[in-house]
Amino acid sequence: MTDTTNVRENTTRDNKRSELTGMGWLFLMSMVLHTVTALFVNMLSDRGIMVPTAPRLIMSQLTIVVPAIIYILIRRLSLKDDLGLRPIKAGSAFMCILLTVLITPLASLANVISQFFVKNELLQMSDSLLDVSPIPLLFLGGIFGPLCEEFVFRAVFNNRYSVYLGPMRAGLISALLFGLAHMNINQCAYAFVLGVVFAIINRAANSVFPSMIIHACINLGNILMLVVSSKIAGMLGSGTDIAAQAEAARNSDVIYVMAGVMLVFAIIFGIAAIPCIIWLSKHEGGFEDLCDMFTNRHATDRWMTAGLALGIIYVLFVMFGLEPLLNVIKGRM
Repeated sequence: MTDTTNVRENTTRDNKRSELTGMGWLFLMSMVLHTVTALFVNMLSDRGIMVPTAPRLIMSQLTIVVPAIIYILIRRLSLKDDLGLRPIKAGSAFMCILLTVLITPLASLANVISQFFVKNELLQMSDSLLDVSPIPLLFLGGIFGPLCEEFVFRAVFNNRYSVYLGPMRAGLISALLFGLAHMNINQCAYAFVLGVVFAIINRAANSVFPSMIIHACINLGNILMLVVSSKIAGMLGSGTDIAAQAEAARNSDVIYVMAGVMLVFAIIFGIAAIPCIIWLSKHEGGFEDLCDMFTNRHATDRWMTAGLALGIIYVLFVMFGLEPLLNVIKGRM
């Protein structure tokens, strides 16, 4: 019996080490594929071969989804049991829409605070995004993108890390990877905040569909605001350079007023979100799992693997060192 027990423990330990290692390499490979694809598209643009924005958005998402699908097939993971693709009730779906409203100020606060140091990346991309017709843009940016990102970072990274490290540590790690995957400080800040909140909400519902719904609602709202504001600016004759207008606001006292307002809303709405998450957990039968997330009874094994460390270093290099390096190379050509 003792030998059998030891064999089982060794097998479990080997499986754990294997999957933690595999997820680290998955993150690295996804980020390398993502940046290489972007560099290739930029190289084509420099040579006069313009790739439309819509295909670029599709390729951007596929570079992280395809490696994740390959990983799932290799590990033979179950979509429902291992990845949390479990249907939720209609009432829970409507609660997710309410939660979208309640958690958005928290993400907006992180967005505004990050703009004390860097530009608003979404608005910097507004010109290229607005080149896409509204309907395709709403689908690609508001539905396709969130579904892909939630599938990768919540279904795969969060749920699989949760098995070996516990739900809270998994939520923090997957949120960190989700933030870093955006490869800029501005989006990284609010993506990390949303990643943590998404992990908690998904734990409450024992499903990844809540974060998919909320993420889609947030993106759809942002895109609609972007489209509408550009139309209004054009009608008023004030110009449609949204990025320039946002940069002017960032360099004035307006940014501090925005931060103060968002702080108040984030506190009030954040407190209001707590009973909603509890209701969701009870409605989906996940209240005990939600409470368990905030205990200290979970494993505290080492989560940082060689592949994951290289992935994080690689992303940091892309964020801070790649552009200066490319400028040096172009200057010598």
